[in-house]
Amino acid sequence: MQYTVNFIENEKVIGVKINGRLNFKIAEQYSKEALKLARQNDCTKFLLDHTETTMQGGSNQIHASGEELQQFGFKNTDRIAVIITNLGDDSNLLDPINQNSRWSTLKYFYSDSIKNAFDWLAEAK
Repeated sequence: MQYTVNFIENEKVIGVKINGRLNFKIAEQYSKEALKLARQNDCTKFLLDHTETTMQGGSNQIHASGEELQQFGFKNTDRIAVIITNLGDDSNLLDPINQNSRWSTLKYFYSDSIKNAFDWLAEAK
């Protein structure tokens, strides 16, 4: 498992690109690195790119639930776009759901609509 975390300055977004098999510990590690970089740059927008993540058990195994993100340190003021390639039976992830007001705002996007993800992130002030 490899990942990169960087600040996309022209978009004012923290980008995380994940490659390979993912587990909870690695998700926590890159989340904490992303949050540290975000706070240094006064940023609250994140793009988690899982297009090269090996999905075992479907997209619900990428450790991006509201509860997990809160546990990693994300706040309700954070906005997170998650990019995934193959939704398969997890296509309902694209549908907005009611979430806990203490959780960050999270939305899934197909890998062919990364521009839509950046547009959605840009909507936040």
